[in-house]
Amino acid sequence: MPSAALAARTRIAPLPQPPLRVFLALGLGTAGLVATLVLALVASRVASDRLEARIEAELGDLARTMAGRLDRGLFERWRDMVILAENDTIRDPAVPVERKRRVLRRAQETYPDYAIIGLIDANGRVAATSTSALEGIDVAHRDYFTRGRDGPFVGDVHDALLLATLKPNRDPADLPRVLDIAAPVRDDDGHLVGVVSGHLDWAWSRAAEASLRESAAGQRDLTPLVVARDGTVLLGPEHLRRTGLPADLPADLPSIAAARAGRSGTAAEIWPDGRRYLTGYRPSRGYRDFPGLGWTVLVRQDAGTAFAAVSDLRRQILLWGLVVATVAAGIGWFAAGLLARPLRRLAIAASALGRGEPAAIPASAVREAQAISHALTSAADALRRQEAERRAADARQELLIHELNHRVKNTLATVQSMARQTARSAASLADFTGSFEARLLAMSQTHNVLTANHWEGAGLRGILSAELEPYAAGRADRIRLDGPPVSLTPAVALPLGMAIHELATNAAKYGALSVETGQVAVEWRVAWQAGSETLSLRWRESGGPAVVPPARTGFGTRLIRTSLERELAGEVRLDYAAGGLACLIAVPLAARTQAA
Repeated sequence: MPSAALAARTRIAPLPQPPLRVFLALGLGTAGLVATLVLALVASRVASDRLEARIEAELGDLARTMAGRLDRGLFERWRDMVILAENDTIRDPAVPVERKRRVLRRAQETYPDYAIIGLIDANGRVAATSTSALEGIDVAHRDYFTRGRDGPFVGDVHDALLLATLKPNRDPADLPRVLDIAAPVRDDDGHLVGVVSGHLDWAWSRAAEASLRESAAGQRDLTPLVVARDGTVLLGPEHLRRTGLPADLPADLPSIAAARAGRSGTAAEIWPDGRRYLTGYRPSRGYRDFPGLGWTVLVRQDAGTAFAAVSDLRRQILLWGLVVATVAAGIGWFAAGLLARPLRRLAIAASALGRGEPAAIPASAVREAQAISHALTSAADALRRQEAERRAADARQELLIHELNHRVKNTLATVQSMARQTARSAASLADFTGSFEARLLAMSQTHNVLTANHWEGAGLRGILSAELEPYAAGRADRIRLDGPPVSLTPAVALPLGMAIHELATNAAKYGALSVETGQVAVEWRVAWQAGSETLSLRWRESGGPAVVPPARTGFGTRLIRTSLERELAGEVRLDYAAGGLACLIAVPLAARTQAA
């Protein structure tokens, strides 16, 4: 007995066994923590790589965009000189110098970034300029003359030494920089009569730089650079400009070397200043017929600034990964309690049954059905939203179809009425065909003007020019248009365009436009009448045959009155004065906006 008691006292008590909830909580929490951290690291790496690729692509796109804008801009100026060289006033040696000077001045006013535009005679002497300066000097040795005689020419950026002589006290370090653009001027027989040359102020490039910065809003420390074929920095930081490639911009820099090899893209590179930059590069390749000048366009940004968003993204993903992992561990503890509670209740009931005591078997809730219900509810909500969006899209499509049908029916009704009325007044099939085709062409010209403005309106001057330009015969004084910018709604533009066509056709057959000395003046203004804006347009003919009032009202007159008085509630007055027909048209403008 003493030995048994001693053994009982010295027996080691068993360690308490932890409950099931602890095992489940530890297992679920650890698994959730590890899985969340791994996913956070993977997501951080994938998202960072994609964001870096997007940032690099955006910088490359900026370089490509700027190179494209420079090439297209030079192509337009190159085309300016080609068009100017075809001007009849410029080509005719007999035209006085003052008239040539006016043409050059208008060309410079159209695009004021030209420092000067000049006409050089076949001997290399400046005959006329847009500013009247430098006339009479000999430029036969200049590239823009020697090479411009053979075809369109664009020279690279250089100091404008001749223009600098106009301001003798100018700081030598502040010489104007220009690009020379030239084109040959030839007479009708193809003989060279001179060269037109425009000197484009290099400050023009600042517009492309400003546009680049505007399109890259939100990106800091962007530095665009343009490097000429000979290594001169044309655009960039002040300390680099007007120099060849200095020590801090070597020609073997990966971005410059790749661009000169004809490639485009983005490079992360260490510059000689020791800083790492992300550089987008693109060689200029010209545009359409313009071959380009072999420039290299760079858009540089400090790599730390460029990839700041990547670092922030990584930190945020890791931080949220830790937060989610902690929450997952808590959820695991709670879920372990939900799993262990029914088991514990069953264990208590089983223990009571084992002791022979009565026990109630607890029921358990089936949560899978509830989860499926939630999923189906979410899916049903998504389907209802999609159905609502589909119905809205169908309604928009139906509205567009109705609008299209309405416009087509109106157009067909107009064409049908035009055909019927033309047939009544036509003397023969050929007469009907000519008149009907002319009226259809007039309608199509107005439609073209409206289509160019997305059927939101059409400028009155554009409609008048489209109808009357064929009758000008190349003379600026034959047709005169005078009035403020006015935009017409399609409902007003179509009838008014047809009316102008009828007046022009009548003038070409019987009136002022039927003789060489005839002239037509169209004047208009907009004023308030009866509480709304009204367009008042006056058509006057002069210099033509004597006007005799018609014995009967023709289809053209009926068309004008029908389209303007009936359709637009306007007013038309015709005055058959002996000196020339005059027509006064007053049309209310239901919805008027200023033309661009």
